[in-house]
Amino acid sequence: METSPDRLGEMPPLSDRATPAYPIASVENTLRILLLLRERDRLTLADVAAELGIARSSAHRLMAMLSYYDFVRQDSASRSFRPGAALIDVGLSAVRALDIRVLARPVLTELAASTEMTAHLALPRGRDVLYVDGVESRRTIRAALRTGDTLPAHVTGVGKALLATLTDDRLRQLYRDAPPQAVTDRSVSTVEGLLTEMRAARAAGYAVNRGESEPGVLSVGVAVSLPEPGMFAGIGLVCPEFSVDAEWESRIGTQLKAAAAELTKEMSAYRF
Repeated sequence: METSPDRLGEMPPLSDRATPAYPIASVENTLRILLLLRERDRLTLADVAAELGIARSSAHRLMAMLSYYDFVRQDSASRSFRPGAALIDVGLSAVRALDIRVLARPVLTELAASTEMTAHLALPRGRDVLYVDGVESRRTIRAALRTGDTLPAHVTGVGKALLATLTDDRLRQLYRDAPPQAVTDRSVSTVEGLLTEMRAARAAGYAVNRGESEPGVLSVGVAVSLPEPGMFAGIGLVCPEFSVDAEWESRIGTQLKAAAAELTKEMSAYRF
């Protein structure tokens, strides 16, 4: 599994880019908020004001406009802001432009048929993972498709595989404000526990979820390098726990790594 020195889809640092000749402060602040949402699970008004060096009232006006266009959504209980549907749609539009779903579909179909597990294609979204396509297993009792859903990355096989492309320092920064939250009694709930799992995933070349997102559900995931440097997608396989044998993990991991290599080869031959 490849390891990127920085976050997924990392752009050159601001210090290495030319400053616009006619900067517009409100536009710059809005874009900086969107970049913050790439790094953090949620933002409060206090976070926005502190990070941008502006008054809380100014932060409120910016977030109100982003909320109006559904780029962010405010949690009614905590009053913090999370990415909204419009922001997700922008990301999906970029994915559509890359045609990654078209290229990945035959790989997903083959994986679902050969393993009798449900296959997923996913993208990173900060501390979450967004499912953008999938092919369902033909078994009567099977894991359902999650296309369009998001889940915490640290409790899914494909999400862990994407997190494992980050360095330990980057992971600590990603979970700086709050540790990963346990979803089941098998979920990791500390940063150090997560780092231990990420090191194991990097060594194996794949990541495993053993009932951590939902009791009785297993999954394995791998990261796939995209043509854009530093960007990754993930492919994963999910099944009910009762349907596997003792050797399932290494066998499925090997199949997924081979599928990821095939998808990487397909993308390298395709003109984006």
